[in-house]
Amino acid sequence: MKLLSVLLLLLFSLPALAKKPVRVVDIGVMGLASHDLFQWNAQTRENEENGRFDLSTIFDYANGTKIYQGGNPKNSSNAAVYSITQNLVSFYAGKKATLLMSRQVTEEQAHIIARQQTVAFFMGMVIESYERFTNARFPNYALAQSVTDDEQGVMRALHDILPGKIYVNRNFSHQQLEVTDFKLAMNQLSPTEMMQFVKFFDGAYDEEYLHVVIPGFPDSRVINLKEIDQSFIAEQTNYNLDNMLRELHFYGKFPFFGNLVEFTSFGYHLENLFAKGICNKYVDGSPNPWNSISIECY
Repeated sequence: MKLLSVLLLLLFSLPALAKKPVRVVDIGVMGLASHDLFQWNAQTRENEENGRFDLSTIFDYANGTKIYQGGNPKNSSNAAVYSITQNLVSFYAGKKATLLMSRQVTEEQAHIIARQQTVAFFMGMVIESYERFTNARFPNYALAQSVTDDEQGVMRALHDILPGKIYVNRNFSHQQLEVTDFKLAMNQLSPTEMMQFVKFFDGAYDEEYLHVVIPGFPDSRVINLKEIDQSFIAEQTNYNLDNMLRELHFYGKFPFFGNLVEFTSFGYHLENLFAKGICNKYVDGSPNPWNSISIECY
């Protein structure tokens, strides 16, 4: 009788313990979050971003002259990231316009307030997507340190979950959109399209990422994202991409229990990365004026 009770308890608990499915919106949010935290310069072998959530990838790129284009062109690299970026730009534009219509603030003051509100809005998205992505709680601590190559390497290994194709509704028909097709990258996805599930971690890059066409003049070139990630991880970290993908494959096999941070040997780097992102001061000790999260960071 006791055994039956335990089995029934486990049975009814399983749905609550099940890993939350990852959605297209999470791909966009986590992708933009990574752009905001680091920008790798392959020539100098250095991170050109500041390792903090402040949406500098949108607002500070090209000295702030490309805000309405989404800032860094990387933010238009695929439909999921592009859609999140454009939603944030629209949010900012609306907030700024409302402030200016009040005639109580200057143009610069309106920009500052609207950017602060946009970053706060984005942070709500980041927390929600991080928790679905990892099945773990968002870090409740903040770190005042620089982003490390190990942390960048872990984000690269998580390219495992990038979908090669997603479904879209166009011209009254249900179609597949190839995410890596540069001609379709600047494609604004609808809320319904953004909420569709993607294939969970399986330890393999989708085929589309093994031959990505990068447009150029006079000739386009083809890159293999897995080979690029493999090279970075081998050169800049003590990890091995194939081993990391094996761990993600094993993690993805379990529909219940466990989270990515604790289940894998490298997941703690992801938690530390986001703990650094929410720090309210930069590495040099100066305040991050765009961050409204009040956790003290050390």
